[in-house]
Amino acid sequence: MDQIPVRPANADDRSNAVILSFGAKWADPIKRGATTWVIRKRVPLVTKPEFVYFHVNAPVSAIIARGRVGTIERVSANFAAEHHQYLEMTKSDILSYVGDSPTIGLLKFESVEIAPKVATMSELIKMLEYFAPQSFSFVSRKALPIIDKACGF
Repeated sequence: MDQIPVRPANADDRSNAVILSFGAKWADPIKRGATTWVIRKRVPLVTKPEFVYFHVNAPVSAIIARGRVGTIERVSANFAAEHHQYLEMTKSDILSYVGDSPTIGLLKFESVEIAPKVATMSELIKMLEYFAPQSFSFVSRKALPIIDKACGF
């Protein structure tokens, strides 16, 4: 079976979803439903996705959840720090991550679903041209149903 590219070839090939990478330390907060806000230096602002798939990096190396996007916006570092409880981060960790930048991207999720079945990277690679993105990556229309099936959604 030929592998289907996860990344869309062009804007018309984009689904309504992106994959967002997380460090392994985020696996537990995601699984317990605590990750409802996420800050990132880069966020998809031009084309707002409906869903974000949570890929947790090694040693987990899997998609473990998906979130329905409420809003995506740029906010001040102070705003993010003031709302640290929603980010599962300390104020100082937030300010350190933001650094000298005047703003940071903020994704707020309406809901987060834990995948009934963890879709491991090794499983996804068998079916897709799958690479965990550095920050986020749009998902092609053909790859999305394969990811959903692998996750049990």
